[in-house]
Amino acid sequence: MNKIPFFRLAVVLLFATACSSSTAPAPDVAEPDEPAVNVPDDPAFEVYLTDATRANRVRVNRSQPGDAEILAQFEDTNPDSPDGYRSLIALNDQIYANNVVIEVIAEVPGTAPDASATRLLRLTTDQAPLEQMAGATGLYYLRGDNFVWVTIDDGPLLSGSDSRGLVDLVLDFDAGTADLNLRTGQAGASVVRTEIVVAGLPFDKRSGAFGGPITVDVHNPVGPEIYKVNGTLRGNVGGTPAYANSQHGLSTAGLYTASGTDQGAVVKIDGAFAGVDPNALAPTP
Repeated sequence: MNKIPFFRLAVVLLFATACSSSTAPAPDVAEPDEPAVNVPDDPAFEVYLTDATRANRVRVNRSQPGDAEILAQFEDTNPDSPDGYRSLIALNDQIYANNVVIEVIAEVPGTAPDASATRLLRLTTDQAPLEQMAGATGLYYLRGDNFVWVTIDDGPLLSGSDSRGLVDLVLDFDAGTADLNLRTGQAGASVVRTEIVVAGLPFDKRSGAFGGPITVDVHNPVGPEIYKVNGTLRGNVGGTPAYANSQHGLSTAGLYTASGTDQGAVVKIDGAFAGVDPNALAPTP
C-alpha cells in the first residue's frame, strides 16, 4: 500500500478545512457599470426627502416675512385654508394615484373657483421615489400637465395651464439625459402662451433627479413680442420602469423658474409640471 507523504496530507487537510469553513470571505462582486450622472444643486430650489411620505420634494419659496402664519395653516394635517389664500392645483387622482402631489399656494381675492391669483407664496412638487430595477435601459416617455405664472413689467400675475402641456419628457436610461417640451396656450382660463424646449438635461437614474438650465419663450398676450428668458428647472422621476398593461409605472413632477429682461420688458416666470406614461392618459378630445 502506498503511503501519502505527511506534507502532502497536511496540504490536503488544509485545503479541505478551508473549503468547509463558514467564515471564508465572499468573493468580490463588481458594481454595475453605470455612468455617473451629476444633477447639480441649484440655489433656486429647496430639494429634500420629506419625513412623512419619503417623497422627493422640490420647492420654491416666494413668500414675504408676514406670510409665515398663512403658510403654517397649510402645514396642518387637516388644513383650513385662510381666507384669501388657497392651493391652486388639484391633479387627477385617478392618473397620479398619490404618486405625485403639486401644491401652489397663492393669494386669491374672492372665493369663486375660477378667481385669478394675484400673488404666489410657495410652489411645491412631491414625487414618490424611483424603484430600482435591474436592467432598466432605453427610452421612457412621459406626458401630462403644465402650469405657469408670469408677470411682465410688474403687471398682473398671468396664469397658463394645459392638461397636455408636458408635451414630452424623454428619459434616456443609458445616456443619463432628459429631453423636455413644456408649453401653455391661450385658451379658456389659460391667458398666457409659453414654451420650453430643452435637450440633454442631466438625469440620474439612481435617484430619479433631473434638471438644469432652460430658456422660456413667453408670448406677450397683448402684443407681438416673444420674450426669451433664461432660468432653471428641477424635476424627479419615480415609480417603476417595469411594464404592465401596456404601460410603464413611471411618473414625474418638477418646478421651473426664470427671470430677466428682454426687449425692454422685465419678465418673471414660475411653473410646475407632472406626467405619467402617455397610455395612462385619457385620449385628447
